[in-house]
Order: sequence, then C-alpha cells, then structure tokens
Amino acid sequence: MVRVSHASVGVTDAIAMRGDYLMQPFPGFVPGYDFIGVVEHLPRADATGLLVGQRVAGILPRMGAHATMISAAPALLVPVPEDLDSATAATIPLDAVTASFALDALALERADSILVQGAGGAVSSWAVQLAARRGHTVHGTTSSRSRAHSESLGAHVLDYRDPAWTERLIAATGGGVAGAIDQTGSRAVRRVVVPGGRIVRIAFGGSPGHQRMTTARGFLAANLRRYARPAERVCSIPMSVPVRRAAYRQALDDALRSVAAGTLAPPEPRLFPLAAYSDAMTAAENADPGAKVILTAG
Repeated sequence: MVRVSHASVGVTDAIAMRGDYLMQPFPGFVPGYDFIGVVEHLPRADATGLLVGQRVAGILPRMGAHATMISAAPALLVPVPEDLDSATAATIPLDAVTASFALDALALERADSILVQGAGGAVSSWAVQLAARRGHTVHGTTSSRSRAHSESLGAHVLDYRDPAWTERLIAATGGGVAGAIDQTGSRAVRRVVVPGGRIVRIAFGGSPGHQRMTTARGFLAANLRRYARPAERVCSIPMSVPVRRAAYRQALDDALRSVAAGTLAPPEPRLFPLAAYSDAMTAAENADPGAKVILTAG
C-alpha cells in the first residue's frame, strides 16, 4: 500500500475522462498512471528491499494513480533520491520512461541522427535530452510557442507548420535521419527516415471524439509495417511495465537519479490540490512548454 502525495496529470488522462482513450474503454475508473508516495504496508514475502515509510515513485499498468491510497506491486516501485523533492519527482516517471523505452526501440548507433516530433511536448522533451546524452544529433519539429524550450534542450528545430519541413530536414541531414520518435501518426515521418531506419510511434493523434479509433488504426498500421523500410514499432509503457519490470525499474531509477544530479532537466511542476481536479485537467490540456501539472494529495 502506498499513500500518494503527488501524481502527474497529462493529456492522456483528459482524453480518458472524455471516453476517447483506447486503453481505458470502460466508465467508472480513476485516471492517472504515475505517482510519488510513501510506502504504508509491504507483503510479508517482499524481497525488493523496500521499507515502510520509504518515499517511492511508480507507474501503474492500468490507470488509478489519482487517489490518496493505492495498492501496487512492490516490483513497480522505485525509491526516490533523498535530495529530489516530491513535486519535481512527480514530473518524471511516465514521460521519462516512455522516452527511454522509445529510444531503446530505435536501436540507433551513437552518432546517428534522430527526429523527435513535437520536441516541446511532455515525452518529447525527455526524448530530446536522452537522445543528446546518448550521442545522437537531435532534430525536432515544434511550434513557434515551443521553439525556445526545445532549443534549450538541444534540438535543431523545424517549424511543423512549414509545408517544406520534410525537405529541409532531408537536406540538413544529407538524405534523412536514422530514426524518429513520433506522437502524431503522420505518414510524412516516413519520408525523412532512411530506408534502413526505424520509426517508433508513441501516440497517434486524432481529433476529439475520434482518438480511440485513430489509435486503434495507427497501432494496427504500425505493426503491419514492422518489417517495412523504414520499419515501425509502437511504444506503450502501460503495456510494457508488466512484462519488462527490470528494464522499467532501471529506466525510472536512472531518470530520477539524473534529475537529482542535475544532468537532466525536468519540467516545472504546476501544483493543484485534489479539490481542484477539474482545473488540473484543464491546465494539463493547455500546459505551457516546459511545465507539468501535478496533483497534490497532502
């Protein structure tokens, strides 16, 4: 049992609340995937080394983190470094682990170039930093609103509203990038990735009211292109956490420690009490670049 003190709020939570999220198709659920809290109780046979009273971070395989008390398998919990405050820690788990797993799925060589779509977004901001840390040249599409934030993280920015952005990227890279992380489902991404490269889809866009169907179609199309040129993969952390627990724990621990050490820059937490839940949802859908909405249960 974990007493939750902080939990992040993202666009996915708002989409789920509208009934348009493929992985949460039924009503009567509690949103939220990731959280920071304190261990209240451990099973007798627990062998993780966790302690009652210890501060932990975690991601749930199914939504339910927007609560004051949750039940979670100890293997899903990672200790929070002592010198990292809980509000900042709460901005990290789901988005940073998604970015890490997406980069792993690209299987790039150290000097390869990469495109990160929406480079100022919640997951993409982490992807830009992690890719740069791995030695990749990072290109990112973004809006003018997010340009300064994306550039501050190390991305070479292209305006996604520019109809010639794909041609500009191909010219800048001498033929295209080795891999891309995409959250739009756009076919245009295929044009800028070299034939032997790979695209990792972390989302599929879609207009309100149609996002569930768009995601289902995008998921199917990406899997059918698994051996295409360029190849495609889908990265879904809720689907990966139950089956890749060791890799998940390692990625989350690394992100927490890197932020604590100052080698990764987290977004600025915008705090909302649970009593202002509706305001938090609205803010999450309109978050400023470099900001993350966090619920506080204390």
